[in-house]
Amino acid sequence: MTQKLKKQLQEKIDTLLKIHQGLKKLQRLPLKDLKNEIENVWAVSFGIVAGIEAMLDIGQYILAERDIRAEGYGDIPGKMQEAKIISKNFAEKFKIMIGFRNRAIHNYPSLDIKQLYGILQSDVNDFKDFIKVIKKYL
Repeated sequence: MTQKLKKQLQEKIDTLLKIHQGLKKLQRLPLKDLKNEIENVWAVSFGIVAGIEAMLDIGQYILAERDIRAEGYGDIPGKMQEAKIISKNFAEKFKIMIGFRNRAIHNYPSLDIKQLYGILQSDVNDFKDFIKVIKKYL
């Protein structure tokens, strides 16, 4: 692995860690504050999407370094699993995350606030888990 790639991966890991920390702070919001303040919805949605994007970038960097081509974002988790970078269970979670990202970006008005709140409360640590896996890989 080149020094340039290590630096790029570390930058993305640092970004993902900052996103995780920001979302952990937003977990303090009660559901009613998420429902009543559009700015809170934007902050949570953007944070989650930005975290998923960082994961995708990390995945693409690692796969490219191994000369593994992913045709699209949806291929990245499976390719990472095949390369034994992430587990099957995490690959499945990652695919679900990508699905959420696509819904949030392409069909925002139909975004379910309760689902968003549930993700904020239950799934934010998936970012930290991903960081741990990638650090082991490095």
